[in-house]
Amino acid sequence: MTAPDPKADYWTIADVAGFWGVSAQTIRAYRTRGRGELPEPDKVFGRSPAWKPATILAFPRLGQGYRSDLH
Repeated sequence: MTAPDPKADYWTIADVAGFWGVSAQTIRAYRTRGRGELPEPDKVFGRSPAWKPATILAFPRLGQGYRSDLH
């Protein structure tokens, strides 16, 4: 998978997944759980969320194994 274009207007779930090195299903799970593992989308096209690259690049992603359900 190629890295998403940081100059694109928006990144899709697949782009975010590729950037973070996880599956698209993991990104969907982050959204569903609502534990702050993913920022709110900047825009929704139909039912598809999208983020500005800057939103994802600036998001303080927590490390693997972080228990977000304890906070």
